[in-house]
Amino acid sequence: MVSVKKACSAALALSLLAVPLYGCGNDNGGGTAASNTKNDAGKGTSGNAGTNAPANAPADTSADEKVTLTVSMMSSDWVDAAQEIVDQFMAKYPNIKVDFSQVPNDTNAEYLQPKAAANSLPDFMTIDGGTFGAQLADTGLIADLKDSEAGKNTIDGLKPVFTSSSGKLFGIAGGLSTTLIYYNKKLFDQAGIKELPKNWDEFLAACEQLKSRDITPLIVAGADGTVNNTVWSNGFSNNIVGKDPDALKKLADGTFDFNTPAYADIYAKFKTLYDKGYLIKGVTSLQYSQANDEFLQGKAAMSFSGIWLAGTMMAAGFGTGVMLPPWNDKGQDLVPVVATETGFAVAEGKHKDAAMKFLDFIVEGDGYYIYQNKRGNIPMIKSPDAGKLKIDPAISSYVDDLKTYAKSGPLWFEVLPSEVQASLVQTFQRVLTGELTPEGAAKFTQDTYLQAVKK
Repeated sequence: MVSVKKACSAALALSLLAVPLYGCGNDNGGGTAASNTKNDAGKGTSGNAGTNAPANAPADTSADEKVTLTVSMMSSDWVDAAQEIVDQFMAKYPNIKVDFSQVPNDTNAEYLQPKAAANSLPDFMTIDGGTFGAQLADTGLIADLKDSEAGKNTIDGLKPVFTSSSGKLFGIAGGLSTTLIYYNKKLFDQAGIKELPKNWDEFLAACEQLKSRDITPLIVAGADGTVNNTVWSNGFSNNIVGKDPDALKKLADGTFDFNTPAYADIYAKFKTLYDKGYLIKGVTSLQYSQANDEFLQGKAAMSFSGIWLAGTMMAAGFGTGVMLPPWNDKGQDLVPVVATETGFAVAEGKHKDAAMKFLDFIVEGDGYYIYQNKRGNIPMIKSPDAGKLKIDPAISSYVDDLKTYAKSGPLWFEVLPSEVQASLVQTFQRVLTGELTPEGAAKFTQDTYLQAVKK
């Protein structure tokens, strides 16, 4: 049976949307996305993470003891903020030297998996909700944060996807997550688009209107997990979750059928955009950071991404708007994606005490406002200082709009088994290049899923 946590049920989605909005600001920047990967946790013994220390090694508690803390964060689009957090933390704790590594976007699980297998996880790390982190927690490689101050101050609705089957809170969510389409208001005006599209047919019409004015309609990073965050997650939400209330249960218990016209249509929609010339050139090799830069340079009218990029995208000089991805068919209610952002975890090991200090600093201390202000995202903590937050009014309005929808769906990494996750980007690429038909991609996904079920 597939050991996938049923993270985004309708009840959980509603609890996520209960996350309050605290305030608005003007100057924001950057974000992060979810990971793309092999979710096999390490097979080592408990307690050796970070420094290969034995499980009973004493925590470093002395303020005078010199400690080198290994920190890895998936922070390619908030790297300056990450470095500032590290610098301020070291200034506050002079005895702790931080050895900081930036993890390339959408490779978080791939980065951590071999380290987990070798019992050499970083002392502090970013981690996604779902199976991989749960396995690390249940094998004793990362700490249970349930009773930590950061854990107690995290909004309850953001905890389930970071909770293992044994009840361990293995990560602190980085905030509320959802996907959206950023659009260039100036280019929309040039193309004469007066109303935002509300369904797939209207979206195609808008793309054609932009293309007819020699404006590239849409940017999607097709070479990394961005395509999973966006095209797959919205397709699955609208085609599957919106039509089958038991879809996530079936997916978790190993009885889901991917080999259907509804699932094939997820690939078919992306292929349609590609064949009609609505996607930016080179989409199959386009990476996340490059895609963001292309949009900010005005090279396309829309960017399909996530709320984690609100700070950067909303600060563009041409004027940025946001819209719900209209991945619903005409006459069908839209089903948006509502989930959690990549979070933070602490390894078990002799530097756990110092790593917990870093966790508190980035979740509740001064580091949090550096992080949030750069990203402009929705807070994950219960009692932030509202006067220090920066949330664009358009983002606040967008989240309020999400609350009006009866159903919502998950992000891919929260519900798919690792074998399917590992092949998803390549499957999209094979469809775009014609190596697979959408129907063939659906069958391939089903075959991969069945292999996971047998394990």
